[in-house]
Amino acid sequence: MRYEIRELDLGGVLDQTVKLTKDNFGRFIGITAVLLIPYDIVQGFVQIAMTPALPPNPTPEQVMAAFGSLSITIPFLFVSLLVVIPITNAALIYCIAGEYLDKPVGVGESLKRAVQRIPALIGTWFLLGLAIMGGYILCIIPGIIAAFWFSLSTQVVVIEGTAGVAALKRSRELMKGNIGTFFVLSLLIGLVSGGIGFGAAFIPQQHLRIIVGSLVQGVATVFASAAVVVFYFSARCKHEQFDLSLLAQSVGIETAAGTAETAAPQG
Repeated sequence: MRYEIRELDLGGVLDQTVKLTKDNFGRFIGITAVLLIPYDIVQGFVQIAMTPALPPNPTPEQVMAAFGSLSITIPFLFVSLLVVIPITNAALIYCIAGEYLDKPVGVGESLKRAVQRIPALIGTWFLLGLAIMGGYILCIIPGIIAAFWFSLSTQVVVIEGTAGVAALKRSRELMKGNIGTFFVLSLLIGLVSGGIGFGAAFIPQQHLRIIVGSLVQGVATVFASAAVVVFYFSARCKHEQFDLSLLAQSVGIETAAGTAETAAPQG
């Protein structure tokens, strides 16, 4: 194994995330380049084309016309939520998990797996949204707790193949005793992502700003996905000794191979 697969503290999660991302950056960013990055660029260009430029002192009518043009983003938003984000997230999770477990998969295979899991992902996200919304309606705090409980539901759907209520329950089990670590990890991911994209916002030329911003968003998505996948396996090691199970499998393979080599000359 090239990476540490065991229960990790926050520093260990970040260390393995950086190694994983650095070693496989080309393949991971390649997944975002299939849908996420080009879609963001097209969406940004269309928005620029459809949004009228406002004069220095616009009239209320001109301001309303500019806001009205933003309605073009609504179809883009639906496509993003139902197609682009689910496929990209699932493909990244599958590819990252395979590499982390020393069972690498290609971009095409990762995307194929992602497409297969879209219905399960969307259904699980719908239930997740209902749970969080219900918690916020009750008293805000239950909604926040629900958001943390079910933080690993996407990873569960993609990696373990479950969905719906079962995926939410599984995520809650894995998050026991890990909410504090995940909270700090989420803050750090947000800071890193914000830092990566900070410079792009100051590019004066609109089209170039959109292109650079989309590329930066792809990089941030890769880093965030890798961090949560590493955290997911750390949680599994904590609750079900997943690291010992991998070790047992490795010993079994080596023993079987050794037995075969020993037996071959006798034949």
